[in-house]
Amino acid sequence: MEELSYETQLAKLTLIADKKYLPLAMDFIQNIAVVIGLPKEDAQKLELIVEEASLNVIEHAFNDDEKGIFEIIIIRKPGQLVISIRDKGLPFDFHKVKPGENSGLGMVLMKAFADEIHFMNLGREGKEVVFVKNLPYKNITEFDEVQEEKKEPPSEEKEVELKYRLMTAADAVSMARCMYRSYGYSYGNDFVYYPEKVKELIKSRLLHSCVVFNPEGELVGHLAMMLDSPDAKVGETGMAVVDPRYRGHGIFKKTKLFLVDYAKKNNMAGIYSEAVAVHPYTQKGNISLGAHETGFLIGFTPSTMFFKKIEKQQRTKRQTTVLFYLKLADDEKKVYPPFHHKAMIKKIYEMSELNRKIEKAEHNVLKDIDEKSQVDVKVQTEPGRAFMRVSQFGKDVVELIGFRLRELCLQKIDCIYIDLPLSHPMTQQICAPLEMMGFFFAGIIPEMFDGDVLRLQYLNNVDIDFEKVTVVSDFGKELFDYVVKAHERELSV
Repeated sequence: MEELSYETQLAKLTLIADKKYLPLAMDFIQNIAVVIGLPKEDAQKLELIVEEASLNVIEHAFNDDEKGIFEIIIIRKPGQLVISIRDKGLPFDFHKVKPGENSGLGMVLMKAFADEIHFMNLGREGKEVVFVKNLPYKNITEFDEVQEEKKEPPSEEKEVELKYRLMTAADAVSMARCMYRSYGYSYGNDFVYYPEKVKELIKSRLLHSCVVFNPEGELVGHLAMMLDSPDAKVGETGMAVVDPRYRGHGIFKKTKLFLVDYAKKNNMAGIYSEAVAVHPYTQKGNISLGAHETGFLIGFTPSTMFFKKIEKQQRTKRQTTVLFYLKLADDEKKVYPPFHHKAMIKKIYEMSELNRKIEKAEHNVLKDIDEKSQVDVKVQTEPGRAFMRVSQFGKDVVELIGFRLRELCLQKIDCIYIDLPLSHPMTQQICAPLEMMGFFFAGIIPEMFDGDVLRLQYLNNVDIDFEKVTVVSDFGKELFDYVVKAHERELSV
């Protein structure tokens, strides 16, 4: 199979921070977006938000007497056009932003055009805003193929001979059709309906899937393992689907075992997954393989997702997701969990058989950190989610997180998550102040960002029906009750 590069830099513009040069740069960006495959109208919208973000740099990143420069970098990733705007101007100072103003984040989100928006501090390398736009592809309804016949399910009394193998690019259309048979068009990662994008991900070694075929050669099952980069040591399994005709034949467990064996052969440290909590099947499959719950993401999945022949009616509220982790390899690590969550975090580690040494932070940890923090923000506009990640602790970390949280709330992002590195002593100390803002315990994710993270979550006026959440194992129920009580404490603050 032809292997594609994970990313290709198409162009880099270095501009003097002067408005008069913007029209030429924006024309170039619009033209290259069209060449890559964006429709003209979409390219114009992309040009608009890049122009406004560039103006934000020109007007606020440099002193009046300074001849600053900034860069616009255009990158092609599998199925995506990525535009990065970087500058080494004045560090972002949220203290100078007046009430009602924003730092550029709100302005961009109001456009609601980019599929993802990232705001990152780069330390001495400056700061960066990144726009990710998914490229258009034909979805499965546009492929000229014979309409599938309505077929009877196999007899439960007869053993069905199914074939399991690694997915190739040639299977992309069949996989998309299988997703449709199970989810309709409601599945959260909509790229599954665009075979050409799936092909790119496979060829770039970011998507590794197990596919299942019946004796007639139909694709009737699929489970993916996604990687952040081709050499990542931890994968995320998802996009689990079984043709409704073949439910009850143990397909999920066998596809997961296939990927576990594949990950071991590739020397990966572990596999984590997000299992929906509207039915028990995916959770049971994870548990049967030795995976254990590490957290619950309340309201993570939009209400529009539904499951054919499982739910009687479409959900009207956001749905909860269960985090699972399956250890494949392990090394001892020092972690600094917050004291009030220490017992639960220790239990999560014990259940997953992870070798962790729980430490106590020194009282004077603040004196050894920088003045300025680095808090990266990733916004997924369509599912209404945002992720903050503390990549560097500074003395202003609590204030900066509070500022970003207010911005995201004003832009009506439903669910906001923050990841804190458990390898850093500051995580032990700042958890309580963040919970005073309205964050509450979600769980931990092992081996993320080269170490474990503590994930906290924030619900922005989201109504959750906890009675409709399905939890399978005894430990899962204990952990879920812990998360719900943490949410109730947040509501009472």
